[in-house]
Amino acid sequence: MISFQQGFEQVMATAAVTPRRETVSLADATGRIAACTQYSTIDVPSCDNSAMDGYAVRSAEIALNKHYSVSQRIAAGDKAQTLVEDSIARIFTGAMVPAGADAVILQEDTVVDPQAEPSATIGFTELPKVGQHIRLAGQDIKKGAVVVEQGRRLTSGDIGLLASVGIAELDCYAPIKVAFFSTGDELKNPGDTLSAGQIYNSNRYFLAARIKALGAIPVDLGCCPDTAEATREFLINACEQADCVVTTGGMSVGEEDYVRQQVESLGSILFWKLAIKPGKPVAFGDIQGTPFFGLPGNPVSSFVTFHLLVRSWLLKTMGYADSRHIDLSQSTLGAIAAKTTFDWHNRGKRLDFLRGCAAVNNAGELTVELYENQSSGVLSSIAQCNVLIPVQPNEQWQAGDTCRVIALSAFGELNISA
Repeated sequence: MISFQQGFEQVMATAAVTPRRETVSLADATGRIAACTQYSTIDVPSCDNSAMDGYAVRSAEIALNKHYSVSQRIAAGDKAQTLVEDSIARIFTGAMVPAGADAVILQEDTVVDPQAEPSATIGFTELPKVGQHIRLAGQDIKKGAVVVEQGRRLTSGDIGLLASVGIAELDCYAPIKVAFFSTGDELKNPGDTLSAGQIYNSNRYFLAARIKALGAIPVDLGCCPDTAEATREFLINACEQADCVVTTGGMSVGEEDYVRQQVESLGSILFWKLAIKPGKPVAFGDIQGTPFFGLPGNPVSSFVTFHLLVRSWLLKTMGYADSRHIDLSQSTLGAIAAKTTFDWHNRGKRLDFLRGCAAVNNAGELTVELYENQSSGVLSSIAQCNVLIPVQPNEQWQAGDTCRVIALSAFGELNISA
């Protein structure tokens, strides 16, 4: 049995970014990971434009006791002409500011003199300041500026930003395939009738959902019968179809646990026990060169070890560059600080990953509450908690102490409630 840090480092040392890329249309790029940095080829805005409806003016010409003629009307999309001397231009939000104008006066700050000549009816109640209500060319994005960096997972905001500079498609890392299967003759699928001693297979469905949420492609091979021959066949089939293989169950030393021995005969096992709780019987190695993760059959242990090890490996392999959410080495374990609302003493010899709920209290502090039942058999704790709380061996806390938490979301964002 090795430490979590040792195991994590061994796993991440094999996580090389996939060289496979594909061109993706902007409409299909949300959630994908950019394979190269995108630069703007234009200024945004492309020209000085009005931030409000009003009148474009030369500020030095404006006086409060004078009326002006409107020499042109400029709507968004129109090409403005140079502003005629001693005149003003009617202008609308987003419209190009004419050359010679250096301010926009709000239409609310105008007066109309019905007695004046039709060509000189507009006066003003406020004197303008140079630059007021004008958005300068390149104010948002300058030509040549970075729009999206390589390794960024594209959000809806990124999609809008890319569209604003005219980028219709971009290179993204190709999603990798993850083949997975469960072991255990006691497992049944939801919807089937349970017989005595049988349980529903939750691991199969959480794995499919989590792999998909991470942007990878799940290859669901179902449930493997508890025989050496079937286990070997499933493992070979899995590594032939995918970039990574994940199994649940079959990693113990019982007579019906065949995964470990078959993986060793087909490839190698780098480790198969970590000094963590829950999740000690977790393995990592390869099957004919394809990375292999053997997770515990216990659903909570399976979820925790997937989140700590497999998730981090997948994100790095798929080119995700935000190391804050994938580097769970000992020095950065739990990158988010929170105050405990409970007392705890880890009297064991393993690194504990407690399940908890982080929230913001009335004082605006991030606090974490311990889930009442920390048994590795309580799957409801995973559904109801939003963080893991790492506790080192012999570490002791009292309520109000500062701890570190690891967000349980797929990409490491902490979803909290006030």
